Amino acid sequence: MDDRKERIRQRAYAIWESEGRPEGEDRRHWERAERELAERDQRPASDATNDRREESEVGTVVAPSTAPRGKAGQPNNEP
Repeated sequence: MDDRKERIRQRAYAIWESEGRPEGEDRRHWERAERELAERDQRPASDATNDRREESEVGTVVAPSTAPRGKAGQPNNEP
């Protein structure tokens, strides 16, 4: 796999994770990743460095079906 396709694959995966890992959205994620990387390739090098750092800082998203009940950051007081 060439470097560009690998970058697209990694970005599409990060998008998929950030959206809660929905099924059937792989094409949309891939196309979005292609657009984002194409835009970044047209920017000056200093901007691209910041974008690569942001890609690696994508956090883990908890899917709604597995998220704890209650308000965020507060303990669940249900029995």
